[in-house]
Order: sequence, then structure tokens, then C-alpha cells
Amino acid sequence: MAKIAGAQNTCTQSLRSARTAYDEGQLQRIPALLESCLGSRTGFTDEEKTEAYRLLILAHIFMDEPAEADAAMLALLRFNPEFQINESADPAELINLYGTFRTKPIFLFGGKFDINYSLAEVLNFYGLHDQNTTQDEYEANISFGGSLIIEKEFTDNLSARAEPSFVTNRFTYTNRFLSDVDDNTIAEPEAIERQSWLALKLRGQYKLLENSFNPTVSLGISTQYLLFSDLDVNTLIPGGEPAQGPTVDLSGSGKDMRRALRYAVHAGISVKRKVGRNYIIAELDYAFGLNNITKSNYENELSWRYGMALNDIRVHTLTFSVGLLLPKYNPKKLTK
Repeated sequence: MAKIAGAQNTCTQSLRSARTAYDEGQLQRIPALLESCLGSRTGFTDEEKTEAYRLLILAHIFMDEPAEADAAMLALLRFNPEFQINESADPAELINLYGTFRTKPIFLFGGKFDINYSLAEVLNFYGLHDQNTTQDEYEANISFGGSLIIEKEFTDNLSARAEPSFVTNRFTYTNRFLSDVDDNTIAEPEAIERQSWLALKLRGQYKLLENSFNPTVSLGISTQYLLFSDLDVNTLIPGGEPAQGPTVDLSGSGKDMRRALRYAVHAGISVKRKVGRNYIIAELDYAFGLNNITKSNYENELSWRYGMALNDIRVHTLTFSVGLLLPKYNPKKLTK
């Protein structure tokens, strides 16, 4: 520790000498004063190292050494990719040189945790009973998932994002079978369906404001592949005990009661706050399901075991997400 502290003290003194040399116009002294400490991992603090690179760049610029100035600027941006020039205080030559380099992230990457609310919309009702004496309803439930994120900015306001995702849905189906004679309840089945999907979401984004939270709106599409779907059914007969059978697999081999693919369009709003070099994000997304996910209504295990038929439905989801985005930098000299 004493050796490291000694190295830092020596390099701090070298930085002071380099500042004095710059102020007095002794530019040729600056590279020798700084380069040994710039090559050491323990010589400068991060703040001192950034300042040392800046002085070295200025020395090369004013000694008319463009190749050396380029090399020092590239080294600075690799060490501190978030270095910013001060347009009100820095020399025009430094500002112009900085502008010839790629300084923004080439993309952002990260992940988010999703909480969604699944809404089933009935397109067509089916059943083994008289449909005029039944009362079908779907109740939305909460489920969870997660997404990876790759985001590319094209302008200050426009960006695009790809999201490989794991999506789950959960909703409850209830029905009342009524007597066609006296409208008394014959049976009340309740079924809880769980679904898991692998999804790929693609979306375009527009930043509304440039501030601490960067509010952004987005539109996109997704394709989702069904991993599994199953159903737990309970049936209550008035005056009797509830009847529960085994979980019904709706998507396994030979079942084919749910379609393997579904499609959706997305609309969302998000905020993104910078913390250090990274971004904390919070998003609200609505996915409108486009296609019917029911493949078989009758002649399946549900029919002969529970006297039920699957309705034609499409599923919409309202999703709230929180996550983290990390910038990936690759500074380089730009060509004209």
C-alpha cells in the first residue's frame, strides 16, 4: 500500500508539473512528464488520468502532431468512454478533434423483470351444453417473466430494440351451467390455465424529452412460441362436494389444443434514468394479441373428462417491467 501511495504522490506531482508546463507554453516537456504514469495502473487516480490525457492531447495538437493527438484521444476514450468536452471552456482544436471520434455507445444491453396481467378475449363460445343456458367468464390473473434487451440508438430521439423474452400468462375461466327448465345452477366449473411462451419482440422507440428520465414511447410486434399450457379444473355441484381431476395438458405431444404460435402488436411508454454509466429503466407495455390460440374445441380430454370445450380466444397482456441497461462502447476515429 505504501508503494502504491508513493507512486500516486509521484504521479500527482508530475501532473502538477505538466499543468505548469502547459501554462508556460513548454509543450515539449508534457509527454515525458505524463507517459510513464499513464502506462501505470497505480500512478493516477481516474480523475487525474483523464486530466493527464487531456493535457497530452492538447500538447500534441499545439505541437502539430496530429497522429500522436489521435492516438492520445483514442487512449482517453478507451479509458474513459464517457469523457465529455466543455464547449464553453475547451480550446476549439480539442473540440474539433473530439468530434472526429465515435464517442457514443454502439448499443445498450441488459435485462428486465416483467409482471404481466393476462386478459383473455373470447372470439367464439363453444360447449357441450346449451350455450343459451351457460355463463362463460374469464378473469385476468398476474404472472411473471423476463426479457433480455439489445438496444441501438440511431439519432438522439430514435432507437430500436430486440427483446428475447420468457412470457407467462395465467387466467381463470368460470362457467355456470343452468337448467333450461328453471334456470337453477346445475354445475359451476372453474379452470385455471397457465401458459409459458418464448417470445421475440421488436420495437421502435421515440424519445419525447431529453431530461433525467428520458420519457420514451414505443411501437412493435412480437412472435411467441408456446412451451406449454395446462389447465386445473374444479367443478362444484350445488349441494355436493367439489370435484377435481388431474391437470390437463393442452399443448403436449398428441394434445394440440393450443396453437404453437401467436402474434401480437405492442405499444408502450418507458423512462430511463442514468445511474453512473448504466441506466435503470421502468416500462409499461400493452400487447394486443392478433390470433386465436385455440386449435381444438371438442373431442379431447376436456370433453370426456369434464364436459367442457375450449372457446376461441386471443390473449392480451399489460406488462410492467423494471430493468438495467449497460452501454457498450467502441471508440474509433471516424472517416469522412
